[in-house]
Amino acid sequence: MPSEIVQLGQFVLDVSRYELTRGGKPVRMERIPMDLLILLVREGGRLVGREEIIERLWGKDVHFDTDNGINTAIRKIRRTLGEDPEKPQYIETVLGKGYRFKIPIEWATGNRDKSSPPNADVSSTPSGIGDAASERPVLGQRLSTTRNVVLLGLVVCALALSFVYYSHSLRSKAGQPAVTPAVTNVGEKYTPTLSPDGQHLAFVWNAGASPHFNLYVKVVGTEESLQLTKQPSLDFNPVWSPDGRYIAFCRILKDATGIYIIPALGGAERRVRETLWDDQEFDQVFRFGRLSWSPDGKLLAYSDRASRTEAASIFLLSLDSLEVRRLTSALRSRGDFSPEFSPDGQTLAFGRDSQGVQSIYAIPVSGGEEQRLTSDTAQKWGLAWTPDGREIVFANVGWLWKVSRRGGEPEKLQFGQDSFQPSIRGNRLVYVHLKFNNNIWRRDLNSSVPASPPDKFITSTRMESGPQFSPDGSKVVFESTRSGAYEVWLCRSDGSSLMQLTHFNPSVTGTPRWSPDGQHIVFDSRPAGNSDIFVIDVQGGPPRKLTSEPSNEGVPSWSRDGRWIYFASDRTGGWEVWKMPSTGGSAAQVTHHGGFAAFESPDGRFLYYAKGLTVPGLWRIPTNGGEEVELISSLEAGYWGYWAVVENGIYYLDTTTKPGIAFFDITTHRITRLFDLENRPARQAPGLAVSPDRRTILYTQWDASDSDIILVENFR
Repeated sequence: MPSEIVQLGQFVLDVSRYELTRGGKPVRMERIPMDLLILLVREGGRLVGREEIIERLWGKDVHFDTDNGINTAIRKIRRTLGEDPEKPQYIETVLGKGYRFKIPIEWATGNRDKSSPPNADVSSTPSGIGDAASERPVLGQRLSTTRNVVLLGLVVCALALSFVYYSHSLRSKAGQPAVTPAVTNVGEKYTPTLSPDGQHLAFVWNAGASPHFNLYVKVVGTEESLQLTKQPSLDFNPVWSPDGRYIAFCRILKDATGIYIIPALGGAERRVRETLWDDQEFDQVFRFGRLSWSPDGKLLAYSDRASRTEAASIFLLSLDSLEVRRLTSALRSRGDFSPEFSPDGQTLAFGRDSQGVQSIYAIPVSGGEEQRLTSDTAQKWGLAWTPDGREIVFANVGWLWKVSRRGGEPEKLQFGQDSFQPSIRGNRLVYVHLKFNNNIWRRDLNSSVPASPPDKFITSTRMESGPQFSPDGSKVVFESTRSGAYEVWLCRSDGSSLMQLTHFNPSVTGTPRWSPDGQHIVFDSRPAGNSDIFVIDVQGGPPRKLTSEPSNEGVPSWSRDGRWIYFASDRTGGWEVWKMPSTGGSAAQVTHHGGFAAFESPDGRFLYYAKGLTVPGLWRIPTNGGEEVELISSLEAGYWGYWAVVENGIYYLDTTTKPGIAFFDITTHRITRLFDLENRPARQAPGLAVSPDRRTILYTQWDASDSDIILVENFR
């Protein structure tokens, strides 16, 4: 029998091993081009029509630009083999018909010729030898035959053992997950999803540097993509219909926000549901999913708010009647996101977010009791069911994990670093590989005028934010993911002598604030699931927990006399500012119309605060009681951490034009623009600090943002 090996000039194609080599070294070729090369080689010079190529490579029911897919695959084969398309050596193009392989195919053989033992010529035996002499050749023939039978048996056994070992090795290699880039276009790419047959990929892309994101579809293994939407909008979270003919997706666009459906090959789009999403939430696109299509094609599960004052819940939209049924209701949390139907359509998994931390839940689609599947405290950035419905894969602290449908201890996968938004179809998995980097920058100030160009103060390849000067200005405390998860770190005011203060990994820990005497730091963390307030000594040591409510408490700060700690809490159902003794104890509510991150004025007379994650503006209230007053209406929602109060004013992030830092004079209410930021500010992060002598300002910037979509073959 012939083996599956053929010589192609300087290349060797081993079909059985699905491998192309040159000089003994593997040559990388994507799946679709490799399949097409094998198809043409096996046909041995027969003309293979384009329709046959489509059916044999992708199947009969395909919904994409197949001509483009074939052309791209042929171009990649020729580029790999070093073939000039004008003077083809290997592949001949028959215009309008198809392709054929030009050179004769000679398969390497796997057989060996086996010679029979020589037969003795007894007819010429001399007559004087007698009967005994005449029997010797017969006896020798028997011995030779026996010896060869034994040898042949040993050879067969050895070959059988080699075959078993080789087959096992091939199965092991074939069964190993193969991780390769699927989309590497320059720019940000999010929310990938595989079609029901696993052959096509839908995703959103900003085309390099556009402020808009549109929907694209491509064949897995090819480069070119088909753009489906072209609105100046934020499109995201595409999901395929079970028959692969349509794609539903989310859109944020003024007066046109909602859920849309479009043919998978492109065409007229239609909105099937208006929603209350807004562009302030787009930073959540790369963290939380919003949409899922049921396996029977009848329902869309989506995450939205019932009103602008409520947290997000999961709703079910009937595509027959367009009626909506509310499935979940999140209390004391930021909302429910990432809905995903189970393969049998009976269960919906989703993530419940609480102050930047998600736990995974499951609930019957028909309604009923929720089941919490994970008890860890890290961020979950997307989830997907395995095809058998037994496990859920999710992104957790920059890696891929899986957990049983029944809950329990999650298991870390062997791949998926810096990943989120997994999608699974059959034995294929795709996810987004994020290249994301925040750094803390520094400028020198002369009164309210910048006196020097900016420089990077605290940098790494990870996330740095939340800087705060010590009362004497000699040190800076900040939050960082350089150890793998958000933790509290400390350094000198020149950026030297870095020291990690907390070790809660994999919990999310941050928003550190100095005590007035400079001896302690208060911060929030989530080791038990909900966020609580802790205090730690600046020299290190075990932190002390100050709150134990089942609600979320975060973004703390000290009163100027050190007697009180202010913090935000959602214990009443919405975010308000509370205060408690700095030694711990009962808390008292300070604000009653919304409040989040708070700082006292230097003289201790007023409390300044933002109003949460989705409310713009900066407010103040007298510390001895009274009515609140809005001071700065232009502080954009989501940037609750980009301001710092000093004796006569407030430094804050101004985004009315280009993002930059401005100064608000409390006495005159005059606003002075100081400087523009070099890059984008980091939304939903504490981002600004001014030194006690007002000579230095620190701020957080989003310095790098890029992403690739990664494909995993043989995922189990």
